Amino acid sequence: MKFLFTIFNLVCWGLVEVLAQNHPVLYPQPTAVKYNQGEILLQNIAVFVAPSAPEEVSFALNELKQILRERSGKLPKGASNAQTSTLQYRIQTPGGALPQPNEATTQSPREHYTLTISAKGIDINAHTSTGLYYAVQTLRQLIRGEGSKASLPFVDINDRPQMAFRGVMMDFAHGGLLTVEEIKKQIDFLARWKTNQYYFYNEVSIELEGYSTLNYRASYTQAQVKSIIEYAQQRHMDVIPFVNFYGHLHELIRNEKYASLAIGKYGHELDPRNAGVKTLLQNWIKQYTALFRSPFIHVGFDETWETKRLNSTGEMSLNPEALYIQQLTFVSNELKQYGKTLLAWTDMSSFYPEIIKKFPADVIPVIWQYSPDSAATYHYLDPVLKEKRPFFIQPAVSGWGHIYPESDYTYDNIALCLRAGLRHQTLGFITSVWTDSVEPFVRSSWMFMAYGCIAAWQGQVPDKKTFAQHYSNIMYPRMGSEMGQAFENLAIAGDYLGKCLGKNTQSMPRGTLVEAWSNPFASYYLANTEAHMADFREVRKYSEEAQAQLIAALPKATRADSAFIHSLWVSARLINYTATRFMWAKTIVDRWDYAMVTKKKEDYVIYDLTYPCHSLLVDAMDETGELKRVYEEAWLSECMPYRLNGILSRFDVEYSLWRKLHLKVVDFQIQRDKQAPVKSFVELFKPDF
Repeated sequence: MKFLFTIFNLVCWGLVEVLAQNHPVLYPQPTAVKYNQGEILLQNIAVFVAPSAPEEVSFALNELKQILRERSGKLPKGASNAQTSTLQYRIQTPGGALPQPNEATTQSPREHYTLTISAKGIDINAHTSTGLYYAVQTLRQLIRGEGSKASLPFVDINDRPQMAFRGVMMDFAHGGLLTVEEIKKQIDFLARWKTNQYYFYNEVSIELEGYSTLNYRASYTQAQVKSIIEYAQQRHMDVIPFVNFYGHLHELIRNEKYASLAIGKYGHELDPRNAGVKTLLQNWIKQYTALFRSPFIHVGFDETWETKRLNSTGEMSLNPEALYIQQLTFVSNELKQYGKTLLAWTDMSSFYPEIIKKFPADVIPVIWQYSPDSAATYHYLDPVLKEKRPFFIQPAVSGWGHIYPESDYTYDNIALCLRAGLRHQTLGFITSVWTDSVEPFVRSSWMFMAYGCIAAWQGQVPDKKTFAQHYSNIMYPRMGSEMGQAFENLAIAGDYLGKCLGKNTQSMPRGTLVEAWSNPFASYYLANTEAHMADFREVRKYSEEAQAQLIAALPKATRADSAFIHSLWVSARLINYTATRFMWAKTIVDRWDYAMVTKKKEDYVIYDLTYPCHSLLVDAMDETGELKRVYEEAWLSECMPYRLNGILSRFDVEYSLWRKLHLKVVDFQIQRDKQAPVKSFVELFKPDF
């Protein structure tokens, strides 16, 4: 009897486990979820949108109708009135479409919602229209199956965010400029993870009246920015201006008209003592506050190192700390007139630990730390905690120095910042995406942006070991397996590449991208390749697997997903080529030196190096030329042409390296003195760009 009871228990637990496995993974995980037996077919759902419904309510309901159509293949039935609608909803408070500055301190219920799916239909109870919209995003993820079999499980959900402010900062100053269409796609994507802030990082990439020559045709018009703001607001996302009113203004200062405003010579920082700086910033502040409706503004103030350098080298007699506070106070006072809540970075505390106590009272410190190093995080956090200041915390996707983001490093950085932020009651969480290297596609960072947004809502990071696959199942229900494996293989390929490259990062921490274009025939890189040949092979193996999975996903993809997958495929090819160019250089040198110097016999080496349709040098030329073509396609599907030529020229220079060597080897064969001893490949051909 005891044996039978044990068997019965095991069977029951097994059934529970099977049922649990059938439940969809939800990102972010709701506060409370209880599944019940039963389901409702999508084809049986009727949605009523009242003509008198507020705009934000109509938008949420129409988005739900589109979601149901995408998964079932048919537009859902239209209910004639609210009573006959399968979907019932209640909104307790009108308004509340966007987060307000007091949201964290008052623990506002603005984003709360409950969702019940049962035999009676779908019932949503939301505090505001924002909660209704977020319930729709959860419904999107609950759907199982496709076509006539697509269904929603019976479930009870009670959900609220763990953090009031959950944002992504997008860099529109350093790399390529995303098209407006791409920015809107990004906002759609971030809305899926219940992101409520979008920080528009700008130095001089927004057109301002009176500054017509400043980045002309390399910036966004005010009309474009307004359209982005409107688009985001429909999705309950506040677009926040992220400007630099002190440092990082080289694109302004390099112009002779504005050079006198600098503290150095054509440098990066404005001079707080210059009356012209105050006039310029008063004008900019007036224009930015008129353009952006957000109650927040992030004023940067990071990396103001030039003032410190000029003082330390004796070029000027300065007090960098006092100048910093003078500038921040001036900006704070100006923005007070417009009712803005200011955020500012605190990295100057690294040099001046007492500077936080001198911050104007209305400025909210923002801790940025882009490494998974607890000591580094608290180096910036401790001075803020000491002054008992409310703060935001800001990790980053580690992608600016890599073709594809460094996955584990990014996951761990986000996890560390989240833990530290929650432990000390941070007001908000901002996931940064920087584009300093220009070359990497921003689309490669999307999954990691989602990771940060998901973590901020649910108060804990997803399991990084299973995240890529679960994320892929949600984002790409028709080809989740292929996409999950592609993401994993890209990450592994990047890890192996990091073992081979990264000593020279051009001040971009842990970056492999700078060395990816170095001369592979230089003595250092030939020795480095010999030491890491096995790692380079692994790079190629995993990047080729990623390409195969992405190619397998394409026939199942929607048109929008196809463009996205194409960008990832180009990134996988670039990773593969980076390894190949070093391996081919070493193989060419070794093949030549063994045949011509050691054996003193040509032994088909020239054939192996130069045969027109299949040889090592032709391989490199072919791949470089093809990469340039597909890279340009991917770039223009994501970005404006600005800065594209700077990247394409890298392929041109790279092609010329292999082409010149091809010609030199062919000419050697024609002109060689067969009686003279042959030098090594590097001595004879001096490979260089």
